[in-house]
Amino acid sequence: MENNSFNVLANNNMSSFPLFNSKIEPSIAPALIAVAPIAKYLATALAKWALKQGFAKLKSEIFPGNETATMEKVRLEVQTILNQTLQTDRVATLKAEYEGFIHLGKVFTDYVSQSTFTPATAKTHFLNMSNLLIQRLPQFEIAGYEGVSISLFTQMCTLHLGLLKDGILAGSDWGFTPEDKDSLICQFNRYVNEYNTRMMGLYSIEFGRLLAKNLNEALNFRNMCSLYVFPFSEAWYLLRYEGTKLENTLSLWNFVGEDIGGILHNDWKGALYKLLMGATNQRLANVRFNYSYFSDTQGTIHRENILGAHPTYNGEQTPTGWIGNGRLGRFSAPYSNELEITKVEQEITYNNKGDHSNSIVPANTRNEILTATVPITADPFFKTADINWRYFSQGLYYGWNIKFDDRVILNSRVPGGIPSNRLEYDGYYIRAVSACPRNVPLSYNHNYLTLTYNRLEYDAPTTQNIIVGFSPNNTKSFYARNSHYLSATNDAYVIPALQFATVSDRSFLEDTPDQATDGSIKFTETVLGNEAKYSIRLNTGFNTATRYRLVIRFKATARLAAGIRVRSQNSGNNRLLGGIPVEGNSGWVDYITDSFTFNDLGITTASTNAFFSIDSDGVNASQQWYLSKLILVKDFVNNSGFRNQVPLAPYVIARCPNTFFVSNNTSSGYEQGYNDNYNQNTSSGYEQGYNDNYNQNTSSGYEQGYNDNYNQNTSSGYEQGYNDNYNQNTSSGYEQGYNDNYNQNTSSGV
Repeated sequence: MENNSFNVLANNNMSSFPLFNSKIEPSIAPALIAVAPIAKYLATALAKWALKQGFAKLKSEIFPGNETATMEKVRLEVQTILNQTLQTDRVATLKAEYEGFIHLGKVFTDYVSQSTFTPATAKTHFLNMSNLLIQRLPQFEIAGYEGVSISLFTQMCTLHLGLLKDGILAGSDWGFTPEDKDSLICQFNRYVNEYNTRMMGLYSIEFGRLLAKNLNEALNFRNMCSLYVFPFSEAWYLLRYEGTKLENTLSLWNFVGEDIGGILHNDWKGALYKLLMGATNQRLANVRFNYSYFSDTQGTIHRENILGAHPTYNGEQTPTGWIGNGRLGRFSAPYSNELEITKVEQEITYNNKGDHSNSIVPANTRNEILTATVPITADPFFKTADINWRYFSQGLYYGWNIKFDDRVILNSRVPGGIPSNRLEYDGYYIRAVSACPRNVPLSYNHNYLTLTYNRLEYDAPTTQNIIVGFSPNNTKSFYARNSHYLSATNDAYVIPALQFATVSDRSFLEDTPDQATDGSIKFTETVLGNEAKYSIRLNTGFNTATRYRLVIRFKATARLAAGIRVRSQNSGNNRLLGGIPVEGNSGWVDYITDSFTFNDLGITTASTNAFFSIDSDGVNASQQWYLSKLILVKDFVNNSGFRNQVPLAPYVIARCPNTFFVSNNTSSGYEQGYNDNYNQNTSSGYEQGYNDNYNQNTSSGYEQGYNDNYNQNTSSGYEQGYNDNYNQNTSSGYEQGYNDNYNQNTSSGV
């Protein structure tokens, strides 16, 4: 895969950072560029963390010149985007919190920068800063203002995790014992999962609220998070390492047409998200808009309807593309547990009721299809869209202008011009186009025994809505060549889960934006094995003797019967890189293979069918697992390359033949994991979590869910312990114990 120029968190000049959708009222406001320097620093730090100075540099990006300018700029801009204005007293409180962080951070960094200092004092300053962040972080999770909160909360979490990494790497010079360092490692790993869960709780509340209001505002909020929130949550995981690459491949969506409200989260998860994604591992080659209009006896046009968009991917006219399942053949047995669609033809079809009594247009309708083909250029990707519609008085007229780049696809058929509504993002191109149903219930046909594929249908035709999906330029190489081309000049490659060559039956698209990718692959029950293959090619001049490791991001909420295996295949040559029978874990886990060379795998620059294959055999009926991404990194040699700086201790990794077993075998007094059966008692305004078996007992009106069997029952503002049997009874400040069966009863401040 080539190193494309756009990377949300790349160390490049500021002009290449995406600012906003440049239509009349930009959906992403330019002031959020304030977040870019933070991202720029993190991208650099992942390659080489500045020992003892990483936190100081990160703090200087969030609070430049020891001022609150960046955080205040982000807050004001997000308030404008979401039309959420914090109360004056809340703003004053947040400003006071910023100033407190600035003060303590300056005290700490100034002290440890001295040529001579007392380790015990340095340790005290470090703990004061860490504890203040833990204590005050709930101030940035504001019930009722989750949309404004999430961007501020994300930056404060980033600051804390950066501080913890500094402590892990430099703690021995700051008075920390080996046991103290283990405790910091434990805290870091716990808080990566905890902060991710809390962040997704804020996102889910706001996104669900906006979906119920209208889809346009929901997608606007989603775009903001895709640019300025989710890449940071991905950075939290990657802060464990040195020599990795942080890359955002999330799409941005623009909605044009009549507002659609009342959308449920299950509608988004089950069908709408998949519809917007189009063929997930394909790119758009041309777009066909099927529209209709009718005339009265005088030939006056009364109404024009966009009935559907027929995108064609990679020039293929036959139904292709994977939206819920990768096979055209029918299942070998009935399977109705998934509220997922398995296969959708490229052409979005709107079916009338059986008796045709609910047709939206009269019999004298003219139907036409207008087609836009790919521009004949050296870079055959649509970059801009000019799409707008006009509603005329008394509900008599609808009109459309649709233009991709310089090609007019649909001219308005109503009197008068329609103003330009240019859609464009710096560093993005158009990969998918969808027509979106308006106030129409989504239905599925679950007769798996009689249909060769499961078709998404609508109960009646619908009109007036188009959604354009923009993908970042760093995905162009794959979509242009359908393979990942590796170059010797790059030290790391990020391969999103959805950029596969093939995928097995009973595999579904899952929306997981916190991974900074367009979804993950969810593998469900099968006796044949679940598999995703990723095609790779080596560019001329590639050094096949260079040693690499493969980092695989996955989540398995139940024990996998035979584990996940990683193989490389070329002309029948298979090599097992590793396998991990994993105990159930509700959070994302990185599996890191042993180092290997492409010579070891039998792959050369002449290879034409080389694959990374991720699979699990014999998954039982109740089991499923998720694949997010692959990261190929150069092994650590001569003080350069990939290495794990924050291990998943106290988990012990014991080597067995061709297999890694992950076990919790330790005499330490703490556990890290944020696993099933987590229970927290509180009454405050939002819940975290996002997945099955979420149990919430609370007086608030929403539920998110993110981890299995998460239970929250609360009457207080927040709690800071995150291990089993943690008990905290306090009316003040913050607590610092993080071990099992920890019990603290205090009314004091610190």
